Amino acid sequence: MIKTVLVFTYFWLFLLVTTLGLALWLFLYLLGTKRLRTRFTQWIVQSWARHFLWVVGAKVQVEGADRIPGEGRLCFIANHQSALDILCILGYSGKTPGFIAKRELVWAPILNLWMLVIHCVFIERRNPKKAIRAIEKGVEHVRKGHPMVIFPEGTRSRDGRVHEFKPGSLKLATRSDAIVVPVTIQGTWDVYEKTGRFQPGKVRIVFHPPIDTEPLSQEERRQLPEAVQKIVESGFL
Repeated sequence: MIKTVLVFTYFWLFLLVTTLGLALWLFLYLLGTKRLRTRFTQWIVQSWARHFLWVVGAKVQVEGADRIPGEGRLCFIANHQSALDILCILGYSGKTPGFIAKRELVWAPILNLWMLVIHCVFIERRNPKKAIRAIEKGVEHVRKGHPMVIFPEGTRSRDGRVHEFKPGSLKLATRSDAIVVPVTIQGTWDVYEKTGRFQPGKVRIVFHPPIDTEPLSQEERRQLPEAVQKIVESGFL
């Protein structure tokens, strides 16, 4: 329990230090140096994510990172075992993708600013109209070349298993004609969610071959969640 409290304390203290990075990011933004700003953001976010995973005791093994397209409209589609899953993709995809986040996080100091920097979308699930607008915003981000992460199960797994990918959960990807990268994440549930305390353990991240949604028929798009779920499940050992 003490370790878990210390880890969360460290998380927020380390995040506080990154305010210097936010200041530099703003300076680069005002200069209009998009390429340098993008590289700087990726370096900060990737370093922070990897470092935190190391602190909690996650020994990360990555497979298939070379399959990730270098550019284009990208959506990472992953199973959701733990809050650590987001750090896995931020730390090891070679990208700085945004993700769909619950509206309450817009009030999280410092963290909310970094979430805006990487083009996260805040969603109010209980308000259908606002939820639709949030998805549309995500579509715009992908079309502009900002990758997004989608967890089609809708919530974290309570038992570590992959649960049904909800019908329509990949609309953000299909409406933006994105290239979908299925991702298997295994082990993050054991590291934290299983006991509610951080425990050292192995974490596997498997990036599967990408799927271009643009040429897919309407029927193929409708069946995409089920097809991607099978791919994600195939990555488990």
